[in-house]
Amino acid sequence: MGKESKDSNTDKVVSRIKLRRRELKLTQTELAKVANLTPAAISQFESGARKPSFKTLSSLSDALKVTTDYLLGKADKSYDDLLADPKISAMFKGMMEFTEKDKETLYEFYEFLKMKSEKSSDT
Repeated sequence: MGKESKDSNTDKVVSRIKLRRRELKLTQTELAKVANLTPAAISQFESGARKPSFKTLSSLSDALKVTTDYLLGKADKSYDDLLADPKISAMFKGMMEFTEKDKETLYEFYEFLKMKSEKSSDT
């Protein structure tokens, strides 16, 4: 029973690393560079041949802009994962200083981008 649980957890880590890397349109080599790992290590993690240490998992989560809980399968993507992206985090911090009018303009721009994205995915 314990082994089945471990295998299931390993499968989640394997699939989530690969899925997130593909979402970000990164090659294994590019991910390795950002995470300060070797391309061979990324390949081994994604194939399940090797399990990442906690330190490595932390580096991978930073590079993939998600939490370690997401990679471990303990949580689905959340606002924490969104804020793990340094650009998004900085943007949210800066928005706290916006006037209400600026926030409304930003929301309108968000709606525009969302609609544009939906149209491009329909084609």
